[in-house]
Amino acid sequence: MKYDREQWLAFTCHMLNTYDPFFKQPELLDSPKQLKELLNKYGLFAGIPISADELQRTRSYRDQLRNHIALENDTKLVQLLNGFEKRSPVQPRLQIKGDGSFDYLFEQHHDSKSSLADRIGAICAFTLGRMLVEYGRARLKICTSSPCEEIYVDRSKNGLQRFCSKRCATRFHVKKHRQSNKT
Repeated sequence: MKYDREQWLAFTCHMLNTYDPFFKQPELLDSPKQLKELLNKYGLFAGIPISADELQRTRSYRDQLRNHIALENDTKLVQLLNGFEKRSPVQPRLQIKGDGSFDYLFEQHHDSKSSLADRIGAICAFTLGRMLVEYGRARLKICTSSPCEEIYVDRSKNGLQRFCSKRCATRFHVKKHRQSNKT
């Protein structure tokens, strides 16, 4: 499995944000089929069957990650990420590409009895770990446009991004404008 930084970051953020209190039904991973569609969208773990138990474990991992990010306790977040990586059958291997540059390749040890949820947790842990090293903890944020609770990595030049998307920024500013017009 080839490491693709942008794809894995998009997958990790998408996975973290599969619970969204903005919707009437906040759980966006209701069935193994929905998890399968999410994995297929990012080209991950094709052909691996997904049981209801795997779905539940994946949601549990997601909830743990969301809670630790919201708590802003770096020590506990690092312990959680390291725990996810430790259980993983997916191991990084550095390789030299044809053009002489370097890249990571991730090998899955098929003899391992690790679950799909462990593999998903490892990808999320590795990706978040790389983002923490590259950007720092202050750039792992939760959208400030209530009721949105989307988690995102602020990769803006100055690190002052407050919203997960333009939609949330617009919603926040329109709401603020309407409130100021009421007074």
